[in-house]
Amino acid sequence: MMARHVVILAGGSGTRLWPRSREKSPKHLLTLHGGQSLLQSTLERVRRLTENVYVVTERSQVNSIREQLPELPDERFIIEPARRGTASALGLAAVTIAERDPNAIMLSVHADHYLGHDEDAYLKTLEAEARWAEAKRSLVTVGLRPPYASTAFGYIQVGPPLDGNEAPAVYRVVRFVEKPDLKTAEGFIVSGSYLWNLGLFSWPVDVLFSEMARHAPELSAGLEQVKRARQAGRLEEADAAYSRLPTEAIDYAVLERTSNLLVVGATFEWHDLGSWADLHDILQQDEAGNFVEGESVLIDSKNCMIHSPHKLVAAVGLEDMVVIETDDAILICPKARSQDVKLIVDRLKQMGKTEYL
Repeated sequence: MMARHVVILAGGSGTRLWPRSREKSPKHLLTLHGGQSLLQSTLERVRRLTENVYVVTERSQVNSIREQLPELPDERFIIEPARRGTASALGLAAVTIAERDPNAIMLSVHADHYLGHDEDAYLKTLEAEARWAEAKRSLVTVGLRPPYASTAFGYIQVGPPLDGNEAPAVYRVVRFVEKPDLKTAEGFIVSGSYLWNLGLFSWPVDVLFSEMARHAPELSAGLEQVKRARQAGRLEEADAAYSRLPTEAIDYAVLERTSNLLVVGATFEWHDLGSWADLHDILQQDEAGNFVEGESVLIDSKNCMIHSPHKLVAAVGLEDMVVIETDDAILICPKARSQDVKLIVDRLKQMGKTEYL
């Protein structure tokens, strides 16, 4: 069996969880549930699978991550000189791992996902991914049977299971559909042949390189420049070459184009925590459906997400709302619009108010 190497992607900014999530304290470094940050929980979880664990992050986050993960050696950090999307980040990780183990099976997980209590099912799914990636020399992803129609996720249409009744089930991909409208998503649920794409990947590193060369030649050529410069010890040249790579998600660059892709069906509870409404769903609520962190006086108010550790929140007749207070900002929005918090971040950038970012 080839050695497993797990990569934790920890370079995102989590703009939908502003104002708590900022550039210097992104979502994966926040303690949103329990006593650990999302990143710390992720590392602890995947270390049950292998000790070959790496963190991929952008240069500006390295010091903050090292503070949270003091046990992780320096050589296990894969540092992007600039954000260039998941295709480039995973390509850089594969180059780094292949330098140490050319026959490696690579797995990729996100630092900011939340799981339920069944970690064994999660790890069993990742192990199944790696096993199929090795046996079929294939790219493999994980799909979750959608519990409801959502416009926030990409969908994968799948054919019949390849392995009969074996669990977790494995499927060939029929097609990808990126973030459909609500009516289309509802049709997908009824059809029963679509899964949410969870962004949990596995592949032999050499298979990833060959698929990139076939479907993303510009990215492949750029990564080859990075590799040659690193091997020659010209690190500034390697950083400059990486910074010129196209900014693309691995889904668009390779997975939606390849014919060499399998999907393992997830059998565990999973939450993206991509918005305040998502977080509200997993937190313990009172009898009126409210989650409150801090002092509050709520009258005839229900289904609200309120985080205000420094100030009393008083509300009358508030329903399905998000109220988030920090030292320098207050966010107020309907839960149904919580995905649009990223628009506030975009507007603050346009206004030059970077002190709030």
